[in-house]
Amino acid sequence: MFGISLASGAITARWLGQEGKGLLGLATLLPSFLTLVLGAGLTSANVYFASSGRLSIRTLSSNSAATAIVVTLLGTGLSLVFMVTGLIAKVVPNCSVKLILIGLFLLPSTMFAAQMSSLLQGLRRINTISVISTAGQVVNLGLLAFFIVYLRLGVTGALIAAVLTAFLTLVLDTHAVLKEGGALRPRYDWAVLKATLGYGIRSHVANLLQYFNYRLDVFVVNFFMGPAEVGVYGVSVALAETLWYLPNAVGFVIFPKSAATAALEMNAFTPRVFKYVLALTAVGGFVLAIVAKPLIPLVFSKAFNASYVPLLVILPGVVLLGAAKVLTNEIAGRGHPEYNSINSGICLVITVVTDLLLIPAHGATGAAAASTLAYAATLLIALWFYRKVSRMATKA
Repeated sequence: MFGISLASGAITARWLGQEGKGLLGLATLLPSFLTLVLGAGLTSANVYFASSGRLSIRTLSSNSAATAIVVTLLGTGLSLVFMVTGLIAKVVPNCSVKLILIGLFLLPSTMFAAQMSSLLQGLRRINTISVISTAGQVVNLGLLAFFIVYLRLGVTGALIAAVLTAFLTLVLDTHAVLKEGGALRPRYDWAVLKATLGYGIRSHVANLLQYFNYRLDVFVVNFFMGPAEVGVYGVSVALAETLWYLPNAVGFVIFPKSAATAALEMNAFTPRVFKYVLALTAVGGFVLAIVAKPLIPLVFSKAFNASYVPLLVILPGVVLLGAAKVLTNEIAGRGHPEYNSINSGICLVITVVTDLLLIPAHGATGAAAASTLAYAATLLIALWFYRKVSRMATKA
């Protein structure tokens, strides 16, 4: 997937340029934000309840289908309000309404696919999820080549490719859930909804705040510097976040594993995993710092040479946050997602303050520095909460 995403990034960078790549990122922000905000943390709840065996996959999938429909309707309605009132121009300045409208077609597919994929994660069908994810990346690469390189549709073509890829992923995720005994009939069981919302809301706050920690800098860079600087910063972030392939994969497995495994066993297991992930990610960061300087012009073109310095600045933070992902997923799997919410809230304050101080003066490099400070704080706070959760298990 890393190789495929690198090729996809090369196509969008070379054929869209700095500004076009920035506009692509801006046009997809609204649907991803609405999916997260309106989802109420129910994807995390799906993982927790499916892996612990407290609720059946059939019940959870019906609940998820109903949630996907409700969220799509709410998200579409809110988007129309934003556009009619002109608020959209203030939230995502410098991006045309046409591109935002095309991007909104991502909302139903990504929402439904996220619900279905979370059920597969809860069932620990990791191989299935890997095959579906890889298939989606391959198809997206082909569609980008067709719409951008062959038809030369620019940012519009890139968005169409994203929409079609999201729909394919939805179909494959849904098929896999049905094979596991799931049901597509939208139906709310109020007892199930109460239980999943009880967990989901506690997790949702963390997810929402963490989203802002990840992406607030894009809004601020666009506001002060414009889409071209967003494009430069986007390449820095995209390259740096390749280091998260390992931590994300480990966290993806640890979440359902910790929900289904005795706490004392996890106390012995997770610290070893944490050390390995931190060490391997640090080595990856060192290698990336060396190879990125010739890699950026080779893959993305010389127009993105300015991405190298922000990349160096954000790398330490990405390494530290990668290790933190192991701990935060463990904490959520043990039934304490509220601790992650507190962590994300503290770090969001750091992000807001440092973004406003550093970005107006230093652009993409300032955004990278702000992210590194916030990511380092995330790890320190996660370590403190993990020790607290581990002690609870010892006392029990």
